[in-house]
Amino acid sequence: MSAAGDGVRHVTGALDDTLELGPGRLPDGDLAALAALRTRVEDRLARGDGLTVVAVAGGTGVGKSALVNRLAGAPVVDEGVRRPTTGHPVAVAAAFDDTTDALCDWLDLADRRDGVVLPAGLVLVDLPDHDSVERGHEQTARRLAGRVDGLVIVVDPLKYARADLHHGLLAELGQHASLVTVALNRSDELAAEDAEACRADLRARLEASGLAGAELLTTSAATGEGVAALGESLAALAASREAAAARLVADAAGLAERLAGRVARLPDADLDAEALLAPLLEATDAHHAVADAERAYRREAHAALRSPLARLVRAPATLAAYVARGLGLAAKSPPREPRATGSSRRVERATRAALAEALPLATSVGAGHASLRAALDERAGQAAPRLAAAVAETPRRPTPRRWWSALALLRGLAEASALVGLGWLVARSVVDWLALPALPTPALTESLTWPTALLLGGLAARLALGLASRLLARAGAARHRRAVERTVRARLTATLEERVLAPYAEEAEARERLAERLADLARVGPGVTR
Repeated sequence: MSAAGDGVRHVTGALDDTLELGPGRLPDGDLAALAALRTRVEDRLARGDGLTVVAVAGGTGVGKSALVNRLAGAPVVDEGVRRPTTGHPVAVAAAFDDTTDALCDWLDLADRRDGVVLPAGLVLVDLPDHDSVERGHEQTARRLAGRVDGLVIVVDPLKYARADLHHGLLAELGQHASLVTVALNRSDELAAEDAEACRADLRARLEASGLAGAELLTTSAATGEGVAALGESLAALAASREAAAARLVADAAGLAERLAGRVARLPDADLDAEALLAPLLEATDAHHAVADAERAYRREAHAALRSPLARLVRAPATLAAYVARGLGLAAKSPPREPRATGSSRRVERATRAALAEALPLATSVGAGHASLRAALDERAGQAAPRLAAAVAETPRRPTPRRWWSALALLRGLAEASALVGLGWLVARSVVDWLALPALPTPALTESLTWPTALLLGGLAARLALGLASRLLARAGAARHRRAVERTVRARLTATLEERVLAPYAEEAEARERLAERLADLARVGPGVTR
């Protein structure tokens, strides 16, 4: 494949990439221009990429129609002193076949004239004057100048320096220098030294207009001077069969050059989720969630550490309350709900503020600043509900601990021991009072009997186990609080990474890729050799 063909392939892929990456990152008008160019690339290549369409453009009275007739070897277009002479575009070719007709249909060239001596594969188009007083003529000329494969700009010694030419038509062709030929026509009206001075001045003006690579020829339609050289240049352009591809590559480069600076890049910030946690912990009321978890642990532990005797004592009251609720005699107590976490709106504000503080906003101004703000607002809005839910959905109730049951059993044994000792002592006192045979009272030591030992030992054990239960429950609640706090922080961190930081990094990378693809397109593609 030729260099121009490779360039078109590259351009097609780059345009597809920019159209994929562009929505939301480029203005709609720019996206429409890219899409139109992508369609034009496909349409043009589908209509005879081996054909070369060269438009002959120029101002009123410069002799472009006469030059077309000279190149064609026959008077195929009207010429004369009446101005403007060319009222509509005229396509001229050696012959028109189905492919050439399809290409002319696409260019909306209805007037077609053949039977001339032009090289095969070359179609010349005589354009209306670009400076015509007829507005429609100017629009037609500019439309076709923007779609044909090559351009011959015809000027004369009187009009070559006009500002509307160099700041208008020529200024739009900076990327197309290899496809542009400037013909200084009517050179026969100048002396040799004047013609050379005029040519030097025109060359300098072309360079100033960004067309240093354009071919400059001196011609005279009246005498035929330079017409053969112009014909040879056009024949070489047609023979290369690369003009269509080169024009499309140049169009893409020109468009990308205009758009490259419009991509607002996001600041390259090393965001750390840990640095964003403090305001979010406050906004989501995470401290309430952690406190609820600690209270839940103490409540659950207190209930689980009740001894069997304490449960038995509380059983009648519990049963009575249950029956009363069942009979509707007492209002049902609402289930204990965890304290509500911060609202999504509050979390959103806090997230946005935290991100804005963490990012170097001072380095992003103008469109970049607005784009950054929009990106931050979008990320904060999307992440806020999940950040609030990350706290609200964190489990706060503890799982039952094995030592709760063991300690409750030991407290029950201590209470049972104290009750047995107390009952024994009471029974012995009653038997003594009734003067009944004395109950056996074995001695544990010389000064301590078993009933007394059971009573005192049970009470002492019960007090010690109660104190131990309280201390262990308090330590367990603190551990549970820390565990829940770690869980809350981990959930918030994971949500930040997933919903804020990762999307921000992806967005920054996408904008960077878009800018790189546009910059890649803006590099001048391969020209053609003539």
